[in-house]
Amino acid sequence: MTRTIGVVAALSKDEAAELASEIGAWLRERGCRVVLEEELDAGAAQRADAIVVLGGDGLMMRVAKRYPGVPLLGINFGKVGFLAAVERRDWPDALEALLAGDYKLEDNSTLAAEVHHAGRSEAGDDGPGLGPTDDQGWAINDVTIRSGVRMVDVEVYIDGRYVNTFPGDGMIVSTARGSTAYGMAAGGPILTAGVKGFAIVPISCHSPIRIPMVVAEETLIEVLLASDHEASLIIDGRPTLELRRGDVVAVRRGTNRFRLVSLESTDFYQAFRTKFNFQIRPDAVPTRRPTRVGRSAERTPAR
Repeated sequence: MTRTIGVVAALSKDEAAELASEIGAWLRERGCRVVLEEELDAGAAQRADAIVVLGGDGLMMRVAKRYPGVPLLGINFGKVGFLAAVERRDWPDALEALLAGDYKLEDNSTLAAEVHHAGRSEAGDDGPGLGPTDDQGWAINDVTIRSGVRMVDVEVYIDGRYVNTFPGDGMIVSTARGSTAYGMAAGGPILTAGVKGFAIVPISCHSPIRIPMVVAEETLIEVLLASDHEASLIIDGRPTLELRRGDVVAVRRGTNRFRLVSLESTDFYQAFRTKFNFQIRPDAVPTRRPTRVGRSAERTPAR
């Protein structure tokens, strides 16, 4: 069966474009149909078995949002590379595994965000209420409410129940995949692949009580801006809206899925140790050999 493989390279990196050309020729030699970004935009993405992305994690998220649901294999040209997990030198082995079906498909949850603007209640009385609602799209990593130069108060509600008011620089709601991004930098937990939950992480909370929470994916998370100081809504690192007092950002599990090709050679824990220099004893030698026992995801043959 002829496989259709998309190839998208970072426009700002000449070396990525050069390798994309080499990869395209390599795939064609093996009988694959190679489709580039223009063709993917024209509708070929729906027929692609996978898309090879040459860039950093930012490009991985852009491609995932442009072609939702299509499995992505990332070759890292960025600084960290947690989503684009394959290093450049390893691309032949990674593509051989892809064509052989020797991989697993990670099906990651996303976040959907909408803003309920402050306004009169629907009953039309003079009391506080909510005005129009704006769909703000979906996030792969996180939905963030971020203050400007002044501290803000944000109230957090879980399934309609008040949790607490957090004075500080804002709040992050993160997926498991996004937990190694802004959420980790703000002191949040690391959620490994397969964890079905979202992290709620205060940013620079002006209180000794700043413990992050992890909630089930079925949860409705609402963050209300409770002060007059400016704040922005940020989706996957991109500001989308200026918020004002009384606005509520509602976050729930999105309908889109973020699908990643995961190879046997991919080791999340090794990547975490090396990419973030998270090595308590750099010279430590583990007693046991690496093992794949207990991995719950199944291998997925190419479509």
